[in-house]
Amino acid sequence: MQILRICKENFFNCLLLSTCLFFACAACVWADTVPKKDLNYSSTSAASTFKSPQKIEQEADAYFYKGVAEKDKNLREAYLVKALAKYKLLLTMQPDNAVFCTQIGVILELNGHKTLAKNYFFRAINLEKLNPFANYYFAEYYFNMKDYHNALKYYKVALKNGYGSYYEVHNRLGTVYEKLGDLEKAKDHYTVSRMLNPSQQNLSQKILILDKTYYSKKDYQLQPEMGY
Repeated sequence: MQILRICKENFFNCLLLSTCLFFACAACVWADTVPKKDLNYSSTSAASTFKSPQKIEQEADAYFYKGVAEKDKNLREAYLVKALAKYKLLLTMQPDNAVFCTQIGVILELNGHKTLAKNYFFRAINLEKLNPFANYYFAEYYFNMKDYHNALKYYKVALKNGYGSYYEVHNRLGTVYEKLGDLEKAKDHYTVSRMLNPSQQNLSQKILILDKTYYSKKDYQLQPEMGY
């Protein structure tokens, strides 16, 4: 009986060992036949698939502001290219996001791609017609192109839809109206800008000059009506 018990134990031990060896070999064979996806974690797209849109947006913003502030041309371009890649990734995740479209347009314009930038600005406006961020930067695009009529159009939309308390918007509107010859409205916006940010010491002199110029032009225009 003792011999029979030992034999049974040896049999079950051998059976258990052979079973483990079988599954181990099978696992090795299966592992070799599974297609491997090589992920390049240094690339933006591969690494970013494991991050939330909020995290990617934070990284994109960080690269963008570093690029804008950077004085070295090569570093500036490198930062902006990285920001552009991340904003484009975000746009694939949220294709109806007007802010991402606008940011892409801004970077493309900074890098000299005017036509592509304009396309993204239009796309942003089509997504959200009254979005102040999109309208402001589309206005900036036209302002830089010296197309003051279109710049005025989009600055006014930004102003009416949330940017009324930003002194930079009033500064731009003052400049645009001045370029278009409407000195009274130019003075009004410069005055509001100075109230919002009193540290702008140059505006006081500009307002004074515009005031004198406006009334000088007004007196000149009134002369024919006065019979002179």
